[in-house]
Amino acid sequence: MSRFAGMLACALVVSFAAHPAASAAETPATGCSAFTWDVSRELSLMTADATATNAATSAKTPARIELDRHYLAHLSPQKDVELPAKPGKPMLDDGANAGLLTFRVPKDGLYRVAINSGHWIDVVDAGVVVPSRDFQGQRGCMAIHKVVEFDLHAGRDLVLQFSGGTDADVGIAITAAPPGK
Repeated sequence: MSRFAGMLACALVVSFAAHPAASAAETPATGCSAFTWDVSRELSLMTADATATNAATSAKTPARIELDRHYLAHLSPQKDVELPAKPGKPMLDDGANAGLLTFRVPKDGLYRVAINSGHWIDVVDAGVVVPSRDFQGQRGCMAIHKVVEFDLHAGRDLVLQFSGGTDADVGIAITAAPPGK
């Protein structure tokens, strides 16, 4: 390589690295912008004021939550919670918190549960864990740690079961998945 060609190559590298559009295009998305799904509805809810509630320790008396609202649920030590179904992921009890909430969906379809903690979440329908359809998580997003999608049926009480996380409080919002998802 000639000296001129080497200098030209260095100048192009420096110029490319200094150009903001080039460096932004090369930098992977971080935080909340790293979700590949459209989570704008969930972000809007999860950054709004939250309604405080206490998650139940038994499915006999769970607190009811509504769709399209942001809740801050206070959990209890997992050892004190009677989970209505075995969690979909084995969890250690040591220092973990858990809790139960109940909700209904207006029609059969795909729904999202967004939370701001690392808890394992299950939706339980008549004592049976509903398999999740898909999920995404982003550690760098303070508003939403993960979003899990479930195919849910209307006309029945569903139990949202938290387990395996150490946080005592969890922010949550349940939304219908966007059309076409």
